[in-house]
Amino acid sequence: MHLLVVGINFKTADVSIREKLHFSNEIKPKALHLLNTYKSIKGSVILSTCNRVEIYTSVSDVEKGSNEVLDFISTFHSIPTEQLLPIVYKKNCQDAVVHLFKVASSLDSMVLGEYQIQGQVRDAYFEAMNSESTNGLLNKVFQTAIQIGKKVRSETKIGDGSVSVATLAVDMVKQIFGDRENVNILLIGAGKISNLTADYLQQKFKNCNITLANRSGATELAERFDARTIEYSDRFTGILENDIIIASTSAPNFIVCRHEINMMEEALQGKTRIFIDLSIPRNIDPEINNIDNCFVYSIDDINKIIDSNLDKRTLEVSKAEEIIKDISEDYFEWYSKQFIMPAMAEIKKGLVVVKQSTLDLHEAFTNKLDEGQKENLNKVLDAYSDRIIKVIMSNLRKASTREEMISITKTLKDSFTIEPHEDE
Repeated sequence: MHLLVVGINFKTADVSIREKLHFSNEIKPKALHLLNTYKSIKGSVILSTCNRVEIYTSVSDVEKGSNEVLDFISTFHSIPTEQLLPIVYKKNCQDAVVHLFKVASSLDSMVLGEYQIQGQVRDAYFEAMNSESTNGLLNKVFQTAIQIGKKVRSETKIGDGSVSVATLAVDMVKQIFGDRENVNILLIGAGKISNLTADYLQQKFKNCNITLANRSGATELAERFDARTIEYSDRFTGILENDIIIASTSAPNFIVCRHEINMMEEALQGKTRIFIDLSIPRNIDPEINNIDNCFVYSIDDINKIIDSNLDKRTLEVSKAEEIIKDISEDYFEWYSKQFIMPAMAEIKKGLVVVKQSTLDLHEAFTNKLDEGQKENLNKVLDAYSDRIIKVIMSNLRKASTREEMISITKTLKDSFTIEPHEDE
């Protein structure tokens, strides 16, 4: 089995594309089931966040598996494969493992040190487990990735300072409004990101008036932050009453559209409205930017904000990479054994067949061997077998990469796999 990752992220695709390839929690079980129906794919995990969509699979053949994952993405999201090829990256075997470890450690994040990715990797793995979509290889690599993420977080300062999409959004609000004491903010949605946003807003502003709009109510969140609540259907009234509108929901489409704001334009009275969209797929129509005094910021816009703590965190990257390197060695040792040991067992079985054939042939030519002669010949043949195994293991250690080691082992295994003759 080989590990394969096929994906897109903020480096290869902007938010307008990422939202089209997003896998919500509701559709993941169906997606995982479909993914695992492909012939080369033996297990899968889907990691889908604001900044990336990555599909990790355990495959019997890297090339076939890669094509199958592309076909799956194309089929599931109704996007032609030709449109995917320029934006998709593929990594396999050792490269895929190291990539996942860096992702879990936030070294591959748009905002270095952001802390949400660790939980997102963990949740993606648990979701796949609950869907019975993982196997031994995926279990081991994701458990190791989660371990690395925790260790990097606890033993380095890469996460020093508040770093997340929510906190960066609030930092931007602070830049716009400065030391203004009374800021009126409407939060649409009551999930994790809204909680983080509300918490950081109260830290940054002396008097922050928060209004919550959510379909299922947000009583607990409202009580925690002394916020007032309105019905989700009343969100447009909330837009009129607040300076900043922050949306973070799981809605699959726009919940605030340009034509709706156009109809409200007179009621807005020319006052500035800041719309911040923290959702994937996006919740706020970017065309609202074309209305006077209305400004829309997407996740990509938020992530471009220069973080004052970035230089400090950058210095911690080398420490994080050392942690990844140390734990990676243990993982790769385990990975090598998973393939090499069974293969060596097959080689040993082949040598036993050769040994028995040699004994039978020798006995046929010498009529009959007594017990002492058989024993001596057995010892000689065992010694030769042991010598062959030692030479093989010695040469495998000289392989430049683990993939080369595995390739050599496979060739040897195939060479020593001896099938009985048809007439036997």
